[in-house]
Amino acid sequence: MNAKVSVLDRALKVLHLEDDPDDRRVIHQWLCDQNIAAEFTDVDNQNDFVEALDSQTFDIVLSDKSLPGFDGLTALRIVREKYPHVPFVFVTGSMGEEAAIETIKDGATDYVLKDRLSRLIPAVQRAIRDCEREERNRQIEQNNRQQAALLDEAQDAILVTDVTDNVLYWNKSAERIYGWTAASTIGEKVVQFLSSDPVKYQDAKKFVLEKGNWMGELAATNRGGNELTVEARWTLVRDNEGNPKRVLMIATDITQRKALEAKFLRSQRLDSIGALAGGIAHDLNNALAPVIMGAELLKGNDDRADREKFLDVIATNANRATGLVRQILGFARGSGGQNLPVKLKDLIGEMGRMIQDTFPKAIQFSVSLPEKGLWTVHGDTTELHQVLLNLCVNARDAMMPKGGNLTLSAQNLMWDEDAAASAASNTRPGPYVLVTVSDSGSGIPPEVLPRIFEPFFTTKKGDKGTGLGLSTVATIVKHHGGFIDIHTKAGKGTQFHVYLPAVQSAAVEEARPKEVVLPTGNGEWILVIDDEETVQELTKTTLESYGYHVVTAQNGLQGIARFRENKDDIKLLITDRDMPHMDGAGVVRAIWEMNPRIPVIMASGTKGGPDDIRGAKAKLESLEKPYSLDQLLVAVASGLNG
Repeated sequence: MNAKVSVLDRALKVLHLEDDPDDRRVIHQWLCDQNIAAEFTDVDNQNDFVEALDSQTFDIVLSDKSLPGFDGLTALRIVREKYPHVPFVFVTGSMGEEAAIETIKDGATDYVLKDRLSRLIPAVQRAIRDCEREERNRQIEQNNRQQAALLDEAQDAILVTDVTDNVLYWNKSAERIYGWTAASTIGEKVVQFLSSDPVKYQDAKKFVLEKGNWMGELAATNRGGNELTVEARWTLVRDNEGNPKRVLMIATDITQRKALEAKFLRSQRLDSIGALAGGIAHDLNNALAPVIMGAELLKGNDDRADREKFLDVIATNANRATGLVRQILGFARGSGGQNLPVKLKDLIGEMGRMIQDTFPKAIQFSVSLPEKGLWTVHGDTTELHQVLLNLCVNARDAMMPKGGNLTLSAQNLMWDEDAAASAASNTRPGPYVLVTVSDSGSGIPPEVLPRIFEPFFTTKKGDKGTGLGLSTVATIVKHHGGFIDIHTKAGKGTQFHVYLPAVQSAAVEEARPKEVVLPTGNGEWILVIDDEETVQELTKTTLESYGYHVVTAQNGLQGIARFRENKDDIKLLITDRDMPHMDGAGVVRAIWEMNPRIPVIMASGTKGGPDDIRGAKAKLESLEKPYSLDQLLVAVASGLNG
């Protein structure tokens, strides 16, 4: 039967089982008199009945209940076995109430008594319409099954929620990616499965309800406890009246891609540091030279004023060298893709110090920032630092060897609907921070300009560049929801304008430094383990001068022995992380076997620390070398009071 056009609009194909010719003519005439067009196939025995069913299709079967050698109930069973959805109506001389009920139970659509043929027309029409409705429902159900099967074949997680966040659909890929089965998620709140950041989820939900769609990245943890990053695309589905009804969510697992991106970005950061290597070495030498000379001058100088002056010079330059090393290490390691509030004023200031310390002196550098402060942007500090460094290195190379002027500036900017529409594709109106890197270099030729953001495209000769710097800049800015605009003229320099979405708020004023009273001890025993004898002795002297009792060891095995000898007295352990034979993590595990509650401070000059030890039973803190007097004392007090 055609489910789109009702068979009542054409001639019905009727299989009529009736052995009485007069009754057959009456029934035919009754349908004709009621303007029901019909093509009848008349049969009066089982063989003809079965042969007719096998040779063609029918819209409805009309059947007497009792026939010689054959009966209507047997005919009903045959029809239901072969064509379970074809309407079957008994038209019979007599039928008791119980018999009528039994025929309906056996699958008859309806029954009409021959002396009450007025019911025949409504019974036929109702049977046809019910059959068509069931066919439509079957078709819809079949389509849904087919669509569900296709969705289950998709590699993306596909799910549907209502507007109150209850899961309505959860495909096989969602089961694979998130680890939860459809049965365990249907009817539950979706946020507990999709995002480890409920605030970001709610922000995305609000946006999709207001705008109709949302795209972005979400961090999640699957059922097995593994961290995921998914690229999500949400679409709002409305009902016929335009009211929000469902949210379609599609998520692509990009965890591996993000890991590869992180490796690539780190590699490119190391390339950037390599470009600054000469300047970094120069600055470190400038910082360390006064330390060496000052130490030599202290040896033979008894004048108190001179000694204090030399000590101040040594401390200042040592801190300068330490700061540069930390800055370079922090940039090289990266921050792990964190999406945090970033104060661009501080980032630009840090970038400015690096430029002044490492760029050739032929380049005059300046910074321009608004007096009222910059708005806050959300993003990854290391990646934004990488954007600034790559653009500044690019500007430096464009001005060498002659030198020139390099300016790093930033300002707050509010984009309206018209400006956003004309600026760039997918640009949204709202607050932005515009960061500009300007140079007075050679400019970019028009034939080169369209390709500058292509990976591995470079105009630099030999091994002077990989062609990844500007490509990396474009990738990072896009991930932060921003865009780049370029103004350049051959021989007149270049301006890179970087637009980053911002949170419109006044910059946080710098807190005034408060005078800190350093904590002191009360004779507590502290075990210090460090393979560097100088660090060990200075740490011991410092702690003892502030009221602590210190036991020292020069390696992990010796430290474990010292702890075993004094385990009832020692209240805190300070251990270096990187030592020969047994590292700090191994020492901590061994000591925790003897006292699982002993607090630990792990000192390290490289990345690592508490995250190296799982299942900490006591307070475990990290202390980055080289540490200052106040950092050491505060960490010790915190450990003892924890």
